[in-house]
Amino acid sequence: MTDGEGYGNVPLQQAEASGNSQVTQVAGDYEEHHHRYVRGWEYLRGARVDDAEMDLVDNAFVDPPGPNGTGQVAAAASRLTRPYDRNQILVICAEAGAGRRTAALRVLRNAKVPRDKILWLLLDWDQPRTEQIPYTENHGFVLDLTGYRTLTEDFYTGLADYQKDAEANSAFLVILADPGAWNPGTLTAAPSVPLVRPPAPQVAKAHLAYLSAGREDWLNSPPLDTLLAPAAPAADAAHLARLIARAKGNDRAAVKEEFTDWHDHLENWFDKHSQEGDLRERALLLAAALLEGVPADVVLAAADRLFTEVGGQLPPGGALAGRDLGKRLESIHARQVAGEGISLEAEQHGLPAAVLKYVWQQRPQLRPVLLEWASQISAPNGIAVRHLRRIADCLVQLSLLPGGATVRSVASTWIETDRIAHRQLAIEILETMALHPVTGVATRKQLYDWAHQKTTSKELIRAVGEICAGQLGRKYPRVALTRLRLLATRGDDDSLQAVTDAVRTLAAAPEQHTLVLSEIIGWAESADTKLRMAGTSTFLALAEVGDIHLLLPGEQESADDLRARPTGQLFVRGWRAALQEPAIAEAAHARLASWLDSPALPDQQVLPLAGEVLRGYIGQAGAAAVLVGSSSSSDVGRSRRRRLLDQLILEHAATPSGHAPAPGSGSASLSA
Repeated sequence: MTDGEGYGNVPLQQAEASGNSQVTQVAGDYEEHHHRYVRGWEYLRGARVDDAEMDLVDNAFVDPPGPNGTGQVAAAASRLTRPYDRNQILVICAEAGAGRRTAALRVLRNAKVPRDKILWLLLDWDQPRTEQIPYTENHGFVLDLTGYRTLTEDFYTGLADYQKDAEANSAFLVILADPGAWNPGTLTAAPSVPLVRPPAPQVAKAHLAYLSAGREDWLNSPPLDTLLAPAAPAADAAHLARLIARAKGNDRAAVKEEFTDWHDHLENWFDKHSQEGDLRERALLLAAALLEGVPADVVLAAADRLFTEVGGQLPPGGALAGRDLGKRLESIHARQVAGEGISLEAEQHGLPAAVLKYVWQQRPQLRPVLLEWASQISAPNGIAVRHLRRIADCLVQLSLLPGGATVRSVASTWIETDRIAHRQLAIEILETMALHPVTGVATRKQLYDWAHQKTTSKELIRAVGEICAGQLGRKYPRVALTRLRLLATRGDDDSLQAVTDAVRTLAAAPEQHTLVLSEIIGWAESADTKLRMAGTSTFLALAEVGDIHLLLPGEQESADDLRARPTGQLFVRGWRAALQEPAIAEAAHARLASWLDSPALPDQQVLPLAGEVLRGYIGQAGAAAVLVGSSSSSDVGRSRRRRLLDQLILEHAATPSGHAPAPGSGSASLSA
């Protein structure tokens, strides 16, 4: 992980992201704001755009004619570059498929933003807030608000403050919005421009000229000349260009097949294999598609399981019966690859996804059978349990198709009825859907509703906690913590356990220490009784000796270092909140006593922090018990208590009228 430039006044860290993006993680010092929402780590993170995509933006962009003889995107970009009345914000209003993403990147490139300083913002929020939008010096940001049908007045008016901050830092922001959703009235001066969809054939030709010069004529010759209507989405045009560019030899028919999801090929194959004796080969095709690249023994066992699920009876003789593997693979147009994996992709690119899509659409009555089969083979001890992520990804792709709502509905039912054999896959499906660009907003809203609703079952509560602790919490930590906060306020044991487990997992990631701990401290200091109780309980769970190394200051830090360290400040606040909560105070003192008795924690860590926590509280019964110890106290603990008590008494006597110094006031440090 490397340090980079900052958002505002906070540094950045870079970390790997999925796909071809890089995630820019906002780190930075913790600053407490009682009246302002934003702290350093609450700025949205950004994903850097893949170089291949930026190459196309720079070299193959099609800009439809705009006003004054210029391109429409070039005219829009001039709002950011003109010497007078210049804006740092531009809103592009267009429907999906108009090439909004590419247009936004081109606008920023026209504004002279370097490629490596253009970031796609990850929406780690439930409600858009301008305070969370970064304005790093000389950076350009793209904010996609497509999923939000309405925006608050605060968001529109907040853009005026953002404009000032961005102007001071020479930063730019391009917002993408649906035409009907952007309705600011007079609340913002940020200019909005419509985007007309560029002709798809022109987009494909421009991409081909860059990707594979000399193949542009493929677009005008059979069988590819009828694939793109002028009004087709720009993404379809770009996809066709990529397929042509990587085609082997002169195989234009294969390009058409892949572009059309192998529809003709699959229609002919299923028609040819329509007899009762072909059912095993159909099952093998589906298993190979679902388990692309998986070893042959797993694929064959999964195929037999599907065959029996639909009522087929395996022939006597087991593995000795039937045709050899090579012949069976030949019949489904597959072959073996490295590691004995079975692959449809190696023979016909894109075929695995096309097979599942074709069957889902052509045989709707088979959908529940497919879901049940997928869950059985991926269940604990199932034949394909090691390939759970692959199976979940495939099912999420099916959820995007007509009838795809069945996938989320079935996954929810599996969890709620506590069907153990199905639960693992159901969690994976919902987690994947929560991160997907198409299904993400709706699925995250569903998780919010489950966390909020009083009638939610304990099985779903556990599931929400697990999903928040997984990839959702790593990519969208603020979103995850919001749902965990809702669970925490429920107050029941199941909810609190789910929250505690999830928070432990999230806090284990070094880049999220401050974020998670500050959120929990916010709960612990809340005026809401249930949330305060949940916050202090969760804090104590984080303060267990076995986990404390994640949050303690470094071994060589003094008390002054502790006060200066963001996590140390938060930790002291958490302890003080726990000590002041009547129902938790006894457990808090016992936990602190366990620190003092633990040889696993070095003096340099324990003594400064314990001193900072107890300073001003030594007259309380619980604090006194901690300092005195008991017959079960360890030798290490007794030695630490003597030193700690001497230091606190000395400080107490040294202050005017015997009053303790205020926490963090710079009193003498506790030396080891």
